[in-house]
Amino acid sequence: MAETNGCTPSELKFKVISTRTVQSPTKHLVYTIRVSKENTSPDNHPSTFERRYTEFLDFYRKLCQEFPDIFSSMVFPKKTMVGNFSPETISFRSAGFESLLLLLVCHEKVRESSTVIDFFVQKELAESLKLIENQNYAEAVIPLENSFYLLNKLLTPRHPQVLRLLCLLVACCDAAQAQQTRHFATTAVQRFEAVSDTDLLRYYVPLLQLSLGLLQNADRELLQERLSCMKRRGMKVDGCPKLLEAVLADLS
Repeated sequence: MAETNGCTPSELKFKVISTRTVQSPTKHLVYTIRVSKENTSPDNHPSTFERRYTEFLDFYRKLCQEFPDIFSSMVFPKKTMVGNFSPETISFRSAGFESLLLLLVCHEKVRESSTVIDFFVQKELAESLKLIENQNYAEAVIPLENSFYLLNKLLTPRHPQVLRLLCLLVACCDAAQAQQTRHFATTAVQRFEAVSDTDLLRYYVPLLQLSLGLLQNADRELLQERLSCMKRRGMKVDGCPKLLEAVLADLS
């Protein structure tokens, strides 16, 4: 399976595809947004995430504070006391959400800010970490995989946040003995070949060691040679934490 690459801003499309009513803690609507890329080939991994109006409003206000030159002139749907569930309000708000998301991805400094990254994946990451803590690895794979494909569209393939999330996905897939473990492990190994960030390289040895148990023949020999080469250069190879432990230590 070919490696999935990031998108250019012009390829990204955001669409509110549905809403649902939630009764707790108070009655409110949750909007489902689909993120996909549009170019000559179809997007085999469109991503979705759910947010309510108040989450979008808080996100918009943070963007205005952090990037006033970009967002202060944007017209965002105002908060209302009545009519929140009417088709007209839903349609108006949906259009506002889509416009906000399209605007932010057009600016690299905005797209790579922690405010934006957190909005897109922090909620789902927190859900995944709770499932991992309870050793529900198979369930945790689902939001992690969705978040990886989403972040992979938003940022470059070797962005630190993308690689960290990819390593967590690999480790979780391995713990769950998921079918896609080898695919994501192979993708991660390919991407780490050009990485020089010391904060990320501490995942590399655990990643290679995990991948050794998944690959065969020439691929396995290649990974073993990489580990041997790293050891000859004085890098620590033995006694390293497992990949899941290494990533969780940074996220805790």
